This record gives sequence, structure tokens and C-alpha cells, in this order.
Amino acid sequence: MPAEAPTVTGISPKEGPPGTRVTIRGQHFGNSPRDLMGLTICGCNCLLSAEWVSPNKIIARSGPANCKGDIIVMTRQGGIGASTVQFRGYMETVGPLKDSAVWVEEEISNWGRRAMSTTAMQQQDPLGLSVEDSSKSLPDDQMNQYFPHPSSESLSSEDFVPARFLLKNHHGTSFDDLKAGLSHLQRKVGAHKEGQLSFLKANVGAVMDQLDTLCVLRDKFEQDALQVRMMPTVRLEQSIEDSRREADRLFKEVLNRRENADATRNALSAMQRNKFLFLLPTSIEKNSIKGDYDLIVNDYTRAKSLFSDSDIEIFKRVFEEVDKRIDSLISRLKTQLTTMPCTLEDQKKLARNLASLDGDNNHAWNAIEARYNYLLESLTAPHEKPLEISNNALSPSSKLGGGQNWQGELPSKIQTVEDCLEVFSFQFPELWKLGQSYFSGELQVEASSGHNKSFKDIILRSIKMLCEIVKENLTMPASTLTPKHKISNKNSTDFGPWLPQCLTEVVFLYKSLCGLDLPSDALALINNLIQDLRFHCLLVIMKQTSEQVRMLYKQETWVHDLPSATLPGKQSGGLVTALPSLFESKVTDAVTLLKESIFVHIPGETTVNPILANPSVHSQYGSLAQSIFQGFVQTLEHLSSSKEVMSATPMFLSQILTSSLPPTRQSGNRKLPSENPQLIILSNCLYTRDVVLPSVMKSLASLTGDQETPPLLLARETAVNLLSDLDKQLCEKYLESKTDPLVGTIEPSMYIGEFDWAKLPERSVIERGDLRPYIKEILANLISVNCEVQNVLPSQCRRLLSYIVEMIAEEVSRLMTCIPNFNDEGVLQAHIDLAFLRKTLSPFCTPTAKAFFNEALEAVPPVQRAEHKKAMEHIFIGIEAKMRLQLLCLKQ
Repeated sequence: MPAEAPTVTGISPKEGPPGTRVTIRGQHFGNSPRDLMGLTICGCNCLLSAEWVSPNKIIARSGPANCKGDIIVMTRQGGIGASTVQFRGYMETVGPLKDSAVWVEEEISNWGRRAMSTTAMQQQDPLGLSVEDSSKSLPDDQMNQYFPHPSSESLSSEDFVPARFLLKNHHGTSFDDLKAGLSHLQRKVGAHKEGQLSFLKANVGAVMDQLDTLCVLRDKFEQDALQVRMMPTVRLEQSIEDSRREADRLFKEVLNRRENADATRNALSAMQRNKFLFLLPTSIEKNSIKGDYDLIVNDYTRAKSLFSDSDIEIFKRVFEEVDKRIDSLISRLKTQLTTMPCTLEDQKKLARNLASLDGDNNHAWNAIEARYNYLLESLTAPHEKPLEISNNALSPSSKLGGGQNWQGELPSKIQTVEDCLEVFSFQFPELWKLGQSYFSGELQVEASSGHNKSFKDIILRSIKMLCEIVKENLTMPASTLTPKHKISNKNSTDFGPWLPQCLTEVVFLYKSLCGLDLPSDALALINNLIQDLRFHCLLVIMKQTSEQVRMLYKQETWVHDLPSATLPGKQSGGLVTALPSLFESKVTDAVTLLKESIFVHIPGETTVNPILANPSVHSQYGSLAQSIFQGFVQTLEHLSSSKEVMSATPMFLSQILTSSLPPTRQSGNRKLPSENPQLIILSNCLYTRDVVLPSVMKSLASLTGDQETPPLLLARETAVNLLSDLDKQLCEKYLESKTDPLVGTIEPSMYIGEFDWAKLPERSVIERGDLRPYIKEILANLISVNCEVQNVLPSQCRRLLSYIVEMIAEEVSRLMTCIPNFNDEGVLQAHIDLAFLRKTLSPFCTPTAKAFFNEALEAVPPVQRAEHKKAMEHIFIGIEAKMRLQLLCLKQ
């Protein structure tokens, strides 16, 4: 059984310098000294100094470690052990002022022999901890921020700050190590407080040796005095004098440096007391770069009051430099005051600072003229580069989309309008506020009496220029609201998506200007622009919406959106794609845009709906609504006649045998089968007529407040008629695409394998007991159509399958009538086939279909043999059992 690994559980002491005698206690240290194979303390090999005492105790001396680490014992039987305690080693150096009980060689310490290096004079850490690498300490700039007053981390400095010392040398030291360092420092202080007696007690042996040596020296001295017969003090005095001269020579450089340091310290102290003045030129430059001109003004005023009349030469020279910096600053401030762009607060601050520095009253008016000229320049500047469309920019995608321009960059003219409105809404209020600050005395200057009229002219010219730019770029007619207003420029319709937002921006601008307390004639200019833009926006948006709806077929993805609800008395209840919802959203978005822009209330208006209150405009609004409905019907017609829909192949028996059935109807979004585009279009048409149209009419009527107005009633009637006609056309197309291929496969399937009704072998029908392939193929194809219709538009299943069953019954009747002869087995097979087919298709049989089935039965001779009559019932029951799945598929 292997021996257990050695474990160290206790040590004494827990810290010390290299060479510290450490007693190690634990378990499984071996049975003899020869079992001890290794010992490391803090990573240092201490095996040579190890003394094995017992299996639970080892004494050793620590190595040159300056860290905290484990004590690892390795034995012959247990191998490498573990440690539950740690020893902390630290370096302890002997300085020139430290008490020592042993002699320290001067050659090693280099005390007094030559100028000592920084590392040689560096004192040991008072906490007994290792000093961290300088890369781990805080930077000097950050230390100066924490300790702005004169401070030092040097232990010998008068300005020593313990917090700075810890941040500099022990920034990354753990709290436990700091506590251990504090204990070490307290022990050292306590040891020093005990005095010389404690030192003598600790080093009594060395002291006794020194006393013995002194006694021997005394005896030798007395013997020499008797032999030489002269006073040895003369030679001793000469030696002392030589030593003094040698010491002066050695320490002269050090003393001179000390004197220079004292002089420098005194000069620095004087500069510290008056450092405000000496640092003022630099402070002016720094604060000028930061833009903190108020602080510069305050500092300059303070310095001027304290030192402007001083007779001290150094103060005069420094203050002259300050005046030069202030003159340069005034020149820069004048340039910044008239340089644009510049914020309002910055201009006001610059004007006040200039007034405080040089007392000139014209700086404020110069700032007003500079801001006005910058506004005119910004409004008239060419906008050649297209702007990036940001979240706050004019963007039609949130309400209207689909046009070619609408998804690209802004049209240049709309971009110009946007830029001008944005520039004006930002700069004009600042121009007005700057003028009000000037006249109210906020800028600390006295306003000139002639500037009142000039400022009003500036305001009116700015607003007139904005109105002219907006009308010119939006190609608006010169006249205002008229019943015969028409959109003559094609670019006007291209601007449709952005016109409501342009109008909204103008209204927002008008509201913001109302809060500035502008003159009434200035606000009237913006009000007239709003009325002209409202009427133009109404006509353009309705026309543009009609064009968008007409192009919706490009957005058809053939992925159904949500199953439409079955409404009482309505032919809905199928899957629809996103197309009806897109149609509804186009109209709703247009109405929402008109509500948010045209019908938004502006201050001073008394009529809620000033545009549609005009009967002529109301009638034109109804005509535009009709054009929107016609556009959606054209979209559905375009889809139904597209190549994608016309080339769709019906899924019949041949495809069912080689591919999976169409996916069953599920909740959630999924892709509709590609073979059903006509049914999808038909479902969209019925859903639009029964569900979407009432919602759209309600949305359109929200602008007028009444759905029963003649223009809207006419628009609704037109839409219902158009969608009903389209419903009939789509049904005919779908039935034509399904009926012709289905009926065409009946005759080839009936005579497959050179089948002859008159040559069936005896008892072959009874033994086989099954239907002919043509009946199975008819049922399979009809199941395919039924599945197709049920999957997309179940409410139309009976309507569509009834027509297909009529065509099948007619074809079967024709084929049975053309058969010349039947033998008894053929008669039995024909009666089984026709009876099963008629019974299975009975839920979809119209009177016409029933008549065709009767004709087919009449064309077949009756069953004569009793055996066949009896077997016919059993065969029929067996077929129903085998065809149970097909029967369930056709069950309503």
C-alpha cells in the first residue's frame, strides 16, 4: 500500500528575510533523515539547510525569496506533498542609519567612497513588502489629479503623503498583504521604542566582544605610552585633523548640492505663493484651447487687480506677457464671433467676453449680421451631393413605398426643400433669439436705436426667401386653392411620398415660430405657404397611391399571410397572401399621411377639415378613390394572366405517384403550393371584396367623417362590381385549367392494356373484385383538385368541384354510349364502376351530372345472371373497404 503524501499544516515564524530559521510541522515527513528527498520554501530549494527532527517536524532556513508561497516537502515513499499554510519572504537591507550587530564591509556598501546611485540610496519598504513593478503603479498624471497639492511618496520628504506612497508602490497589493505589512511596521516601531537597552539585550554577545576589544586597546595604549615617552594624543589629533580634511573633501560635493537644493526650495516656495501669476499665461492658452473664456476673464480681472500696479520687476515682466496673450485672445474671439457655423450660446458667450475684455458695443450687432448672412448663404447654397437618409430625414418608406425613387435616394428638389427647412428651423430661431438678447441687454451691451427696424427687415426677408424656395422646388402652381387645380408636372407626382412630410415640416416650423412671438406679417407668410401645400399634397398623394396599387403585382410572393375569416353570407374563408393587406395598408398609409399632414391643426384655424369642405374637391376625392380600386383589380387581372400563373401545371395522378401530396392546411405562415396561383388570386379577390373593402372605405371616409356621401358610395359600388366580375373570370380560368386535362385522361385509362368490354374472361370480375383503372384515376385526380381547393379556398370547393363532376359525368356517359358490345363479365364490371362512381361523387352532383350518370347506366345492358347480382353486392362492399381513404378525402 503506497505511503501517504507529506502535508505541511503549520510553520513558525510565518515570515522573514532570507536565512530565517523556520520550524515546519505536519504529517508523513518520513521515518528517518534519509527519507527527506526535497524541501522548497516559496519556490527556493532549502534541502541543504533542512534538519529532519521527526516524522512531524522539520527545521530549515528560508531562501532568497521576496514573495509569499507554499512549503513543499518531498519524501522517498510519499513523493511530492502539499501545504495548507504559506510563508512570506522579504528582502531586508542594511542602510547607513540602521542598527546592526555585525560589521558591514564598506567596500560592499560603498558608503562615502563615491556618489551613491539611486538604487543604493533607496530605502527598504517600511511595510516589509516587495515594491511593485513601475508598470503596475498609477501614471504620474493620474497621481497628480488625485493629489493636486504638493505631495511626495518619498519617506524622507517633508511632504510625505501615505496614501500616495501606497498608490505608487502597492497599487496591486492585496488587502491581506497590506495587513501583514502593517503588523510588520508596528513590530519595527515597537522595537525602536524599546531603546538602547533592548538593542543591547538582543546583541549582548557582540557588545561584550567589543568591550573586551576596547580593554585590550586600552592596555596596548598604556604600554606604548610608557615605551615611547610622548603623548599619543598629538598623533591622534593629527590623525583626526587629517580625517576631517579628508571627510570635507569627500562630502564637499554633497554639501554643495544640499545648499543648492535649499536655495531652489526657497525659490520654489516663493513661486508657489505667487504661482497664480506665473501660471496665468499658460493658463490663458490652455483655457483658450478648451474654450473656457469665462475663466480667462475672471483670472485676468483678478490678476489685473492684484499685480497691475506692482513695482516688482519680475511681476511687471510676467504681467506684460499676460497682456500680450489677452490681446491675441481678443483678436481670435472677434474672428470666432463672425465665423459660422457657431452655436447661439457660443456667440452670446463670445460677445459677453469681448465686452468684458475691451468694452466695445458693436460686437453683438456684428454677430447678428454674421448669423443672418450665414442663414441666407445656407438657404441659397446649391445642394449637389445627395444627403444620406437618416432616421429623422424625410423618408417615405414608413408610410408609402413601391416607387422606384421612393426606395432610392431623395429627389434633388425634395432634398433641397428638406435642407432648407432643416436649416431654417435651426438657424432662424437662433437668429431671432440672438436679436432679442441684444435688445434686452443680455449681452452686456447697450443696443443702438436704429437697429430695431433693420432687425425686422432681416426677419421678413429670411421668411420670404424660404417660401419662394419651397414653392419653386415642389413645382407648386402660383395660385392657391382652386377647384380646377391639376397636376401638370410629372415631377409633382414623383414627389408624392415626401409631400406630406414636407407639409408636416412646414407646419412644425410654423408652430415653432408661433412660440417666438414673431410679428403677425411674418407668420402670415408661412400660413399662406401651408394652405397652398395642403391642397397640392392631397391631389398628389391620392394619385400616387393609385399608381402604387396598380403596381402591387410586383410584390406578390405567393406566401399566404393569414387565413381569412369566414363571414356570414360571404364567400370567404380561405388562405390569402399579403397582397390584400398590402392594398389596405397602401390606402391606410395614404389616409394616415393625409391626416397627419393636411388635416393637422395649426394655431388660428377654426375649421377642422378645411380642404374637403369644398364640394368640388370632395367629388374629386371620390374619383381618386375609384381609381385606387380599379388599380387593385388591374393588379389581380395582371397576376391571373401572367406567365407564372398560366404555366402552372395541374397535379394529377402521374404527379401524385412521383411526389408528395400538397401540404395540409396549417396555422402560421407557409409557402402555398406553386400549382395553385389561380385559387390564391381568387381567394385574394373574395377576401378583398368581403373583408378588405369595408375597412378601406371606412379609412377613406375618416377624412370626410361620413361614408354615405355620394362620391364615396359611388366608389364603393364600383369596387364591388369590379371584384365580382373578376371572381367569375378567375373561376372560369381555373376550371378550364383543371377540367380539360382531367377529362382527357378518362378514355386512355379505360382502354389501357387493350381492354375490351366484350372479351373479359369468365369469373374474372368476381375473382378480381375491384374497379377499373379509369375509375381510380378519376377519383385520384378529383381528390387532387379537392385537396387543392380545400387547402386554399374551402368555401369554394362545392362550387368548383360541381362543375368538374358535370364534365366527368358527361365524358363517362359518352364513352359508355360508344361501347358496341358487352359480355356478361363486362356488364358486371361496368355496373360496378358506374355505381361506385355515382355514389362517391353524389355530394357534388348537380341535376345535370345526375342525368349524365343515368344515361351512362342506360347504355349498359342490365345484369342477367343471378350469380353476378349476388356477387355485385359483395364486390361493392369490398371496394368500399379498400377505397375507404379515397372516400374520406371526398367526404364533405
